[in-house]
Amino acid sequence: MERAYPSMGHLEYVLAGSSPPAESAPNMYDSFEEPPLDLTAHICADSIRQSAYEQMRTAGGRLRLLDELESNVISKETAINTFTTASEAERNVCLFWSSFLKLDHFLPALLEAGADPLYFDALGLSPLHVAAFSGSTECANYLLSCGADPNYMPRCFVPLHSAAFGNSVQVANLLISRGASVHAAVKYVNCEGGLLHCAVRANAVECLKLFISHGVDVNQIEPGGTNAIHLAADLGMIQCLTILLATPGADPNVRTRVGDRESTALHLAADGGFGECVDLLLSKGADATLKNHRGFTALHLAARSASLECVESLLRKGNAEPNSMDFDKRTPLHAAIGKCDSACDIIETLISWGANVNQKDEYGFTPLHLAALDGLSACVETLIYHGADVTTRSKKGNSALNVIARKTPASLAMITRKLDCAITLHHSQTSNREVELELDFRSILQHCYPREISYLNTFVDEGQKEVLLHPLCSAFLYIKWEKIPLAHNCYNGSKDMEETIQEQELCQKQSILGDLLRKNPFVIEMQWWVLAGITIFEIFRKVYGIAGYSTVKQYLMQSENIIEWFVIVSVFLISYIYTNITYTWQNHVGAFAVLAGWTNLMMMIGQLPVFGTYVAMYQKVQKEFAKLLMAYSCILIGFTISFCVIFPDSSSFANPFMGFITVLTMMIGELNLDLLLNEPDGNDPPVLLEFSAQITYVLFLMFVTVVLMNLLVGIAVHDIQGLRKTAGLSKLVRQTKLISYMELALFNGYLPKCLLKILHSSALVSPQAYRVVLSVKPLNPSEKRLPRDIMMAAYDIAKMRKQYGHTISSNGSTTGAYSCFKKYENNNDSGYREYGYSSGLGSIQARLDETSESVRQLTQEVKELKKLINAQQLVIQQALSSAVDNR
Repeated sequence: MERAYPSMGHLEYVLAGSSPPAESAPNMYDSFEEPPLDLTAHICADSIRQSAYEQMRTAGGRLRLLDELESNVISKETAINTFTTASEAERNVCLFWSSFLKLDHFLPALLEAGADPLYFDALGLSPLHVAAFSGSTECANYLLSCGADPNYMPRCFVPLHSAAFGNSVQVANLLISRGASVHAAVKYVNCEGGLLHCAVRANAVECLKLFISHGVDVNQIEPGGTNAIHLAADLGMIQCLTILLATPGADPNVRTRVGDRESTALHLAADGGFGECVDLLLSKGADATLKNHRGFTALHLAARSASLECVESLLRKGNAEPNSMDFDKRTPLHAAIGKCDSACDIIETLISWGANVNQKDEYGFTPLHLAALDGLSACVETLIYHGADVTTRSKKGNSALNVIARKTPASLAMITRKLDCAITLHHSQTSNREVELELDFRSILQHCYPREISYLNTFVDEGQKEVLLHPLCSAFLYIKWEKIPLAHNCYNGSKDMEETIQEQELCQKQSILGDLLRKNPFVIEMQWWVLAGITIFEIFRKVYGIAGYSTVKQYLMQSENIIEWFVIVSVFLISYIYTNITYTWQNHVGAFAVLAGWTNLMMMIGQLPVFGTYVAMYQKVQKEFAKLLMAYSCILIGFTISFCVIFPDSSSFANPFMGFITVLTMMIGELNLDLLLNEPDGNDPPVLLEFSAQITYVLFLMFVTVVLMNLLVGIAVHDIQGLRKTAGLSKLVRQTKLISYMELALFNGYLPKCLLKILHSSALVSPQAYRVVLSVKPLNPSEKRLPRDIMMAAYDIAKMRKQYGHTISSNGSTTGAYSCFKKYENNNDSGYREYGYSSGLGSIQARLDETSESVRQLTQEVKELKKLINAQQLVIQQALSSAVDNR
């Protein structure tokens, strides 16, 4: 039977471990969110109407009375009888309702029937409140004449507040003339304010002018922590804000006091994206550089609210600082990163005004980090186009390139397009008019002085090594490699000397050199002191070399460092200088030290680009063999034990360890058939045992010597073919890694300044910031400064860019000259060049030129044909005119 699974709403998650934490900047976005003020106008017609019906329903009264009053069913003559027979609650609600509906002719009858003029509803509104809200001067005047208090506040509001909410300027003027206080404050939760606040919430412009004319202070901070200017800016009430700021003495830079939050009106307007309010505040003297309680300027909040209009106004009119940092060191450019359509425009605007595109916050995040973490490819490409450093790292060590490669991989094309832009064609001004190719290395050097290779090394570390194939990167590596050999040769020389002398420590007793050294012990003693001096120098070099690694763990993870330290320690372990006696264990240590030294020498030779491919092949096959040996170790151990059992008298299988070595020897083809042959004078073993030995031997021959070794050879051939295909890229990667290590060791700040100055002039491609462009003549056969293949690849890109123009859009397109070349490669197998560019591009360009010329000729012919047709048409018209005249 099938198992009964629960429905979708009752499914539970599979327990497969805890989920990893979210990969994002800590508190990056929430910190920009400002809790909004309570902006609701708490008195409105709907709330009053709903309250009246609710009061009548709660009191058990007749709802039809309210309907009859509103529809004028009840006349003035029948009102006395109707209200006299009504209950007290019905009379009070009808008084409340009549005041709201401006039915002043019913008020005397209701009061005579016993209605209470001080009655109020659940909102704290009395008949005078609702009369003031609805603008009924007659009702308000009658209620006041009947003893109603103009400052009556049952709960939160006085009648003057209601007049402000209803923009009833005549009633407000009446209330003030009857003694209403213009300084009464609202006592509503989260909405504490005065008359100006109420007028601003309802956009009551006339009442606002009235209250100001009666001396209400526009700068006064109400109990809620804000003044009327703050509220108008927060609501975007441009008319009210204009009136408030036009008042003499109005200060636009007063700060709010809502708890620990301090903001100006400009902060509130920018946060709401109200461009008109921002312009008005700036024109009235608002300071755009002031910061709130989190260090945000108005520009931070305008960028976060995605208001391009506010951002431009603050920069142009308010002289806002585009690099102003909040308390977490975030700039407006950090705040501009978002999913809205105007985010890219805001980013470009800020950068055009001088915003630092690589500014890091408290956590080491740049704007590029934030855009990549949120998967915003448009923002990522815009930032890269305007010079964002993709190699910069956060405090956790995550580079922006790493995040881009994982979350917005399509944006990597913009990096290639930036490199394309750095290659341009120019025609010489001399008489020969020779074509010059300029390679601008600023995109590689601008973020990594003096460690010039660190930019490209980051691409290698993050698995984007294909970028090295770009002609600009290849050219830079070639020039850099020409600059670095002196330091590299010194580095290698110290290792060669130590390992060569180390080899001379162990000499065979039968050798002529050994006899000479034994007869002259002084020579070998002096040799050891020389070796000790070189070793001490080597120790200092290795300790200094730690600076070439970012962490000690990374240093210890390198096998060559472990091998070199073993060789250094072995120099002091194998010496006889301490006791004048050579122990047996010293010979064994010395043997391994010599092997380790020469093995390290091989690895060192593998760092050279010329021999690196061959050493890489060896290391690749070695790794594959290790995997293969681990996978099939069980069968090898099985054959070893089997042979030890079958051939107990053979010295080759005297013990399992010797037997395993013999099996490995037999595996490569050194088969020992003597194991199966019987001695002529000896006793023959039992037939069954002899048969078992032969069967086991044949099985070993088939399964190990034939199958396993052929498998190993096949894997080796496949790996070597793969390495040969990517030999050019592997060469560039090795160059990058070696130059990176040398630069880290040389420019870490520990060397004397005089030596650093010499190194800067000799080892750097661009010792001065203004020397970043290399000009070569790609079509000149005498040009030798760059390899021919690199120059021609760069030349092809420059021609392609000239064909399609020199502009680069940051709108998210992923098409560039380099991408065109790569696509052409993938569709054409006729040719392959080492640096990844097709050899048929010249013919393509020629065909394009021919097509352009054909189109130009066809256009000219069409023009001539058009002229001929017009001439013929003119002749026909003249002939027709003549014919008509003749008739």
